[in-house]
Amino acid sequence: MDQLTVGFMGSGRFAARCLEIISRRLRPMWVLTNAPRTAGRGLKLQNTPVWELAQSLDLPVYTTARLSADAERLEWLRQNSPDVILVIDFGQMIKEPVLSMAPLGCLNIHPSKLPEYRGSAPIQRALMDGRTKTAVSIFRLDAGMDSGPVLAQPELVIEPEDDAAALMEKAAVLGSETLLHYLCGVAPAEWRFTPQKEENVTTAPKIDKSEGKIDWRAESAEEIINKIRGIGCSPGVYCMVHGKRLRVHAAEPLPSADCAVCRCEIVDGAPVVVCREGALKLVEVQPEGKRPQRAEDWARGAHIENGEEIG
Repeated sequence: MDQLTVGFMGSGRFAARCLEIISRRLRPMWVLTNAPRTAGRGLKLQNTPVWELAQSLDLPVYTTARLSADAERLEWLRQNSPDVILVIDFGQMIKEPVLSMAPLGCLNIHPSKLPEYRGSAPIQRALMDGRTKTAVSIFRLDAGMDSGPVLAQPELVIEPEDDAAALMEKAAVLGSETLLHYLCGVAPAEWRFTPQKEENVTTAPKIDKSEGKIDWRAESAEEIINKIRGIGCSPGVYCMVHGKRLRVHAAEPLPSADCAVCRCEIVDGAPVVVCREGALKLVEVQPEGKRPQRAEDWARGAHIENGEEIG
């Protein structure tokens, strides 16, 4: 079959990884990403990961702050419409007329088994929920949020050691390779889309920083471990000690400890905190304003004592 022409719309790290894989076999006509935004303490303008990658791959790359209200960019899209537009981790809702500009529509890679985990944080939510498997959905966008018909949905096993970064990498590879199979090896006339079942919908809203706060009384050791796997890297998982925030980067579940809930016990030099169910041995932590360090070193330097309450 004749090679399809594609445009690529994306912004985040997941989109950048997919673009990297897809570009090896199918070079996009153009790349569209979000306009630079201020970030960090210095509030400097920062380009998206997709912009940086497109520059390194020498791909034509353009930006928009809000595509639905960007008349100039919409007209440009009309004049440069490919056979299909790939919209991955773009960060903006795609509406008409963009949905219908390309003859084959807009295709998306979403790292969940749709209609489960519709929204911006499917990987993090699946890990936080302790799921042992998920999927990657290749689907065609419609006017809803991740609600379009599904073209393919290969399953993805979640290993106990997987965190958000590891699962994102696995999903990007599986999703990109599956999408390339259709773009490069299956005639569009043979593509078969299956409508999603609305009765099975679950959502995966954006992670709020407050969700990283550990509640030792309400959460089990396993639940806290899953939280660390899902959002330990960003935005972070933390508790309060001596009135200051302590980020927890790594921990190990234990069946029990001798203290009461929320109390800390020093076991072989390591701090162990009792949870609603089980206990958590802190392995790597980061005190407020300092670098990550071994939990044993932190406990010794902070003079953590047996029976001390951790907030």
